Amino acid sequence: MSGPKIPIARPIDPGLPIGDEIRRVLRDETRLVVDACVAYPSWQVKARGIAVRRARKSLKRIRAILDLVRGGLDEDDHRAWRLEARDLGRALSPLRDRDVVQSLLRRLEKDATTTRRREAIRLAEAVLTAASPELAVRDHRAEEEVVAEVGRRAAALLELVEVADLSSIRRRHVLDRLERLWRRARTRFHDGFIDGDTLWLHETRKRVVRLQLAIQPLVTLRPDPMTRTFKRLRRVADALGDDHDLAVLADLVEMHAAQFGDAAIVGRIEKEIDRRRRTLQRTALRRGLPTFQHPAPRIRGRWRRWWTEAATPRPEHD
Repeated sequence: MSGPKIPIARPIDPGLPIGDEIRRVLRDETRLVVDACVAYPSWQVKARGIAVRRARKSLKRIRAILDLVRGGLDEDDHRAWRLEARDLGRALSPLRDRDVVQSLLRRLEKDATTTRRREAIRLAEAVLTAASPELAVRDHRAEEEVVAEVGRRAAALLELVEVADLSSIRRRHVLDRLERLWRRARTRFHDGFIDGDTLWLHETRKRVVRLQLAIQPLVTLRPDPMTRTFKRLRRVADALGDDHDLAVLADLVEMHAAQFGDAAIVGRIEKEIDRRRRTLQRTALRRGLPTFQHPAPRIRGRWRRWWTEAATPRPEHD
């Protein structure tokens, strides 16, 4: 789903102590979560939806950053922080899922290849809304409680970030994790891409997203090539993410198939979903293979060299 640009923390300065920079990025991302949770009341539907999306993105980046520095953090602290960020994101997920289902149905209707399929998808929106009122009816009070609780817990997390001992984090910890993340994502594309397997594709997407978000605060190591890599990973993740959302929609249609009253209508919807999913899966593979062309050790060596060069003071010229 495209939308307004999401604010992010400023990437690290390669010339400053890595522990201090990681703290700043974690602090800034956590503040973005807190700010998003108090930005708009729930009856400002569009604005609140954007704020929830913003908070969830920041929580994902927090988890990715914590994953990057795992080797330099106390294991218990790392696990507690990461689980808290995960749980806060999950608390906001239902608010996002409703908007996603409605958006998917509108896009499917627009892109449907036949009039009958278009009509079937239009009916699907009515049937799913009637079967699952939460897709259409907003409980503003319940939303306020969820978002307020996430904001309170994010503020508590911010206090932990401020006082945490991050002095043991070293550059090698970050490079070790980057190499592992790259290897785990690359394997999915070069050791056999399994199209049609929803669980496999979902896990592949998670690996690509973790790598993408881990690279984001490091683009200053070598801005142009690092930014290009980040954008390529995002395009792969977007295709896989849209595929997963369609798989969730297909499950909803199957769950409420009896309420359509005609198996042929359900079949038309499923065919349109399958057609779109096949296209997205081919797109993900086409984008992923060249993105992960090089093996992890080679990528690590390149990033280590760029970091060394970026951290070296440049001589002043008269």
